[in-house]
Amino acid sequence: MGIGLCLVVIARGLGTLGDVGVRGRVGDVVLRAAPVVAAGGVPLRPGDDVVVRFRVHAERGLSDELVAVYSDEVRRVELRWDRDCDGVAEPVATLPLEHGVVPSGRGVGADYRLVLVGLREEHTVGSTVVVKFDFALAGELTVAVPVAQMAVNSGSCFDAGVV
Repeated sequence: MGIGLCLVVIARGLGTLGDVGVRGRVGDVVLRAAPVVAAGGVPLRPGDDVVVRFRVHAERGLSDELVAVYSDEVRRVELRWDRDCDGVAEPVATLPLEHGVVPSGRGVGADYRLVLVGLREEHTVGSTVVVKFDFALAGELTVAVPVAQMAVNSGSCFDAGVV
């Protein structure tokens, strides 16, 4: 059973970008993430699935690839990409960064997200879920994803609340 909660990615020691969202960095790769839909602060229960929206790019226009995302706190992590911004985020094995950005059928910035499938334990507002992003060249970036109660965003592909 899934539940829509707000998750914000925080990379330890890297600070915030504005009032919401944060960024993490490994090598030339910068990962930015912001809240998704909040459901009134209801605790995440074991077995729940949650979504984390994010954007990623490589500085200096370098190419790289997000090859794996994982967390010990869930059964599995699914990487999804709405490549054409048609409202359907398809599962993908990897996320390419070509000349520094993720390519898109409708321009740079199509919607990509993680689905954290099957939380292993309860999480309340203020707790965190540790997620690791593995890039082919840049290496591994570990972030703590806090559970937070936030406002509902528009749900638009390009206005997903990502900073």
